[in-house]
Amino acid sequence: MMKSILSLIILITNVSLADCPKGELCHLDIPGIQCADGSPSFVKYIDRGSEHLFMYVQGGGACFDAVTCGCRLNEQNCKGSNEGGKGALAGYLSRPPVDEQTHPWSRGEDHPIGKANYFEIIYCTGDVYTGAGVANYGNKLLPRLVRHVGGKNFELSTIQAKNLFPNVKKVTVVGSSAGGVGISYNLHHIAKQFEGTEISVINDSGIPIFGRFLDQEKVRGVLKTWNVKETLPKDMNVDGDVDFEEVYSYNASQLPHVRYGLIGALEDAVFAVYFNLLGGSSDSVAKSLHEAGKFMHQAKEHHYFFDQGRWHTATFLPSYGVPKALWPQSQGIYVYDWLKSMVSGSKDWSDVEAD
Repeated sequence: MMKSILSLIILITNVSLADCPKGELCHLDIPGIQCADGSPSFVKYIDRGSEHLFMYVQGGGACFDAVTCGCRLNEQNCKGSNEGGKGALAGYLSRPPVDEQTHPWSRGEDHPIGKANYFEIIYCTGDVYTGAGVANYGNKLLPRLVRHVGGKNFELSTIQAKNLFPNVKKVTVVGSSAGGVGISYNLHHIAKQFEGTEISVINDSGIPIFGRFLDQEKVRGVLKTWNVKETLPKDMNVDGDVDFEEVYSYNASQLPHVRYGLIGALEDAVFAVYFNLLGGSSDSVAKSLHEAGKFMHQAKEHHYFFDQGRWHTATFLPSYGVPKALWPQSQGIYVYDWLKSMVSGSKDWSDVEAD
């Protein structure tokens, strides 16, 4: 597998910003990244001539069996080809970049995002960007193959981001839902590619999947199906079955200098459904967030914002038309003010507990 990845890296580094007009939204096919059905995927980017790069990592649920990976339930986890403009991902080609449609990432001159360059990673593998495996949710006679290769896709995409924007001095990465889980799992790739750069990584509602608050055997089965061990950091020593607790422990001990923010609602309605499928209880979301917070206390630049709500993906609430009075706030602090404090490098940025 290592030889194949090295070959893909050589192909990737032959692409430059010269292939995309400045200020325009472009998409780029990257050799080696693919969707669950085996069709090719891509990334989107805009060169705005900035020394700041804003990266968005898409969300979109997860799948781990014949039902959750079914096409009728979630087409994004079943199809994905952008070839000829067909498939579930075709709409992503023309959709405006997130920083032009979501209030917290508006590009006004007085905003910490400013007029940053833009890079978006597409999600279509159903494995919250952790996998490197192929699962058969059918049978030998009628196979139904799903390629859970999101971990590999993420690595190759971050290599491409660095290749396209090699001289940026600041990188802000936002992942929502599954994308939030993905950037937490792949924090080492972000840190490696942009070493020496000021990095802020925001996990918006990617609730950690900790086996001890769910059915441990079910979680282990899912992670084996996704083959997550193949995509773990090479210097992470894991004996036996892997769990996301090891990932949070690793991030806190090995990447304490990376500004990492976790935003979560203690009663997140979306993750409550997924955790129920994995044998969780009504308080599994809250327990998982609080446990993640304990790991984060070990790292100076890792902080969280918790709210006693049921909302999911706080950074998108304004674009859904939710009035400011209903935006998440705890301890008298709005989540968007907390985000601005983080991205602007404020020394006052810290943990916010739920009311």
